[in-house]
Amino acid sequence: MKLNSKNMLVFFLLFLAGSAVGFLVGGYSGSNFGMGLILNNSLGADAQEVQVKVDALRQLRNDNPARAIELLEASLDDQLVIFDPQEPYPGLRDDTIATIDIAIRSAADYRARYPRQSNRPHVDTMVRNLFEKHQRNP
Repeated sequence: MKLNSKNMLVFFLLFLAGSAVGFLVGGYSGSNFGMGLILNNSLGADAQEVQVKVDALRQLRNDNPARAIELLEASLDDQLVIFDPQEPYPGLRDDTIATIDIAIRSAADYRARYPRQSNRPHVDTMVRNLFEKHQRNP
């Protein structure tokens, strides 16, 4: 096959089309993978929360309020520590930040009224640090 400018142009256009298709397919696949990962993590966390609530409700119905309270308190701790990353989460919308701030303030007010110490001192420290940091940076 003779290489002339017409053949070079055809090869270039085929290469360009192949690159574009590869980019689109790769982007679509990567996007689906990322969305699946986020969805799985979110739904997994929600499923665990349902389990905690069901366990707490069972304890309440079996006249064991102290155990129900502890289940809910521990669950609250686990959710609060997620709100205090080393670096701020990138890409959070203002309404999400406002909702998180309200949740932290509400939890801090609740814990000020009903202080507790769990059997997980490292988590207690993390929650206390979150509340202190939030008071310094409202």
